[in-house]
Amino acid sequence: MTTNARSGLFYGWRVVAAAFALAVFGWGLGFYGPPVYLHAVREARGWSLALISTAVTVHFLFGAVVVANLPKLYGRFGVPTVTKAGAIALATGVAGWALACEPWQLFVATLLSGGGWVTMSAAAINAIVAPWFVRTRPAALASAYNGSSVGGVGFSPLWVAAIGFLGFP
Repeated sequence: MTTNARSGLFYGWRVVAAAFALAVFGWGLGFYGPPVYLHAVREARGWSLALISTAVTVHFLFGAVVVANLPKLYGRFGVPTVTKAGAIALATGVAGWALACEPWQLFVATLLSGGGWVTMSAAAINAIVAPWFVRTRPAALASAYNGSSVGGVGFSPLWVAAIGFLGFP
């Protein structure tokens, strides 16, 4: 057990707090965001609903491929490096959704956003938090996973308001 010498607080709870924040952004941008992006892209570009819905599907299918390979990625590059790369990919992908002028650009963006968000998904949160806990692991994971709900409750209306006020790009 690692404790902070000054506070006596078990360091694992700081990991939980960080994982909570990671889940807020990961889920808020990468899981709950695509339905909002779908509408914004359709309104901005006039592309068919079928085309943009296919892009959303690619986002989630590619994410499934990446999440299935997270253990290999973690083994090769480490959890922090994969998480940082995923956050950068997600941010780049979301920007790509907004800036895509051609459908192929949208699909490239969906690969980035889909592959990036899963580095902050439930499997990733488990990999980050679980090594720090044994007896209280369920409570720690539940606390960290609550970030996903906060991300959905917070980011979805914020995205809608921000896109309505500022536009998607």
